[in-house]
Amino acid sequence: MKARWSVLLVIALTMVVTSCGDDGLGLLNHTNDQLVEFKRVTLASDAPDRLEIEIVVRTGLDFTEPAPDGTKIIVETSISEFEGNGPLVETSTIGGHAVVRLVLRNGAAHTIVTARVGKAEAQLSIVVDERGSMRIVS
Repeated sequence: MKARWSVLLVIALTMVVTSCGDDGLGLLNHTNDQLVEFKRVTLASDAPDRLEIEIVVRTGLDFTEPAPDGTKIIVETSISEFEGNGPLVETSTIGGHAVVRLVLRNGAAHTIVTARVGKAEAQLSIVVDERGSMRIVS
C-alpha cells in the first residue's frame, strides 16, 4: 500500500513541476492562451479617409476556437486615431471578431496599429503615400 502512495505522490509532483512556467504554476491558475490576428483592412465605404480593420481572436488547442463573446481587445495606433476615440480604443469580440475604424491623417504617414488581448499582441504597419495610396508593410 505504501508503494502505491509513493507512486501517486511522484506522479502528482511531476505534474506540478511540469506545469510550472515563466508565469508560475500553470496547473492551478490556468488561463486560455489567445492568438490575435488582423484579418482584413479595407477602406470604409462611406468615407475614403477611414480604414475598417477586422481583428480575430482565437483560443483553445492550436488556436482553433474563436474567443468567447465579450473578450476585450485594446487597440492602439501610433499617429492616427480611431473614429471618435483618439489613439486608443477598447472593443469586444463577437464570434471571435471585432472591427475598428481608423481615421487616417492627411498626407503621407506610416501608422502602426497594435492589438492586445491579455499577453497576446499583434502589430500592423500601414503606409499611406502623398497620393493617398495605402499599403500594408510586413
